[in-house]
Amino acid sequence: MEPFDIADVGWLMICAIGLAQAVFVLLLFRGEGKRAFRANRWLGAFVLAVGFSFFNSMAYILLDLRWNLYLVPFFGALPFTYLPSIYMYFRELSGRPVRRPVLHYLLPVVAVFVLGLVVAVQLRDFGPLLDDVRPDIDADVFESPLQGVLTLSIIAGLHIQLVTYLIWIWRITLRYMRKISEQLDGEQPGLRRWLTEFVLAISAIFVLYTIITILALLQIESDWLYAAMDCCFVLVFFRLSHLIAVNPSLFVADDYLEDGQGADTGTMQAVIAANRTGTPSPAQQGDDAKDPPRATIDPDEVDRICRALEKLVAQTDMLFDPLLTMPKMAAAVGTKPNQLSMVLNRHIGKSFFDYVNEYRIEEATRLLMKEPDRTILDIAVEVGFNSKSTFNLAFKKITGHTPSSYRQMKPAISKA
Repeated sequence: MEPFDIADVGWLMICAIGLAQAVFVLLLFRGEGKRAFRANRWLGAFVLAVGFSFFNSMAYILLDLRWNLYLVPFFGALPFTYLPSIYMYFRELSGRPVRRPVLHYLLPVVAVFVLGLVVAVQLRDFGPLLDDVRPDIDADVFESPLQGVLTLSIIAGLHIQLVTYLIWIWRITLRYMRKISEQLDGEQPGLRRWLTEFVLAISAIFVLYTIITILALLQIESDWLYAAMDCCFVLVFFRLSHLIAVNPSLFVADDYLEDGQGADTGTMQAVIAANRTGTPSPAQQGDDAKDPPRATIDPDEVDRICRALEKLVAQTDMLFDPLLTMPKMAAAVGTKPNQLSMVLNRHIGKSFFDYVNEYRIEEATRLLMKEPDRTILDIAVEVGFNSKSTFNLAFKKITGHTPSSYRQMKPAISKA
């Protein structure tokens, strides 16, 4: 085996860092609890696949050609899992999970079979020539006509799949970005930034991979581009691990929304009473028994935050501010955003979004009855919504009726 040159050592270091970073990201997901790990399982599948690809790149440098051929059927099919995993991650993020995820992994299975045929052809035609030969030194061994046809079919299938899934990912991302831009959530800027960065990075890697493929077909040396692509994946993993560490709420699903528990699991008074007696509130029971919280708040502090929220609702119009965010509300009640989120979710049983919208819709129902000649859009804007469509969705979710049907229905009920 030939000694390594500086380029080999550099690439090996990049792959080692990437593999370690992939493991670190998976451990971070696992450290956030079972719910977070389950909620991000498709993103984890993507990270795992790329991690194995880093291992494959290391094997390409360290092992001889025969051993690399043995690894081709498995590692060569990994790129077919990248975008399907990302696509299913975005589908779950947007609230529309894929019903049959196994169908999206059928193409990788086919790729394993075809790549197995490629390896079989190579071992049949050039087996005696493969011992102790580095792949970059003896590239001419990959020149069987049948192997060429199979390889071209793999390349064509991979790029068709990449283009298709990339279009789907961009479509669902843009749709989801429009959706969250109309919602009230203090994490919106961070979430939008992460989604934009992630999709742009994946698109750039795809373009780079296409260039690598074209150069390979033209038999132009492109190992440095492979190293550049691995560097891009490393940067994506660094960014992902940084976000998980500093802003885990972007990746941790709302426990109560995930379990189907709604805002009726407890009231403010019930929470205060529960903290006085030391008895868990209804929102805390059951779920905490299965998955204890990683952090707790002193019961007196929970009591204080709940009372501050009651005072905020009763004495101010802050909840009707269209620019209201979690940090702004937390500052108003004298606590940190993560503590306010914990109180809302674990003790009151409502997400920040649902908590604010319930008060907004309650005020909207009062205005609809009190001022029948006033337009629905005008009322929606007054209670803090930025658009009529968002208001209609929130109104129907909470009351079960559209604003117009609610306005028409109430007088009839009153007469009866």
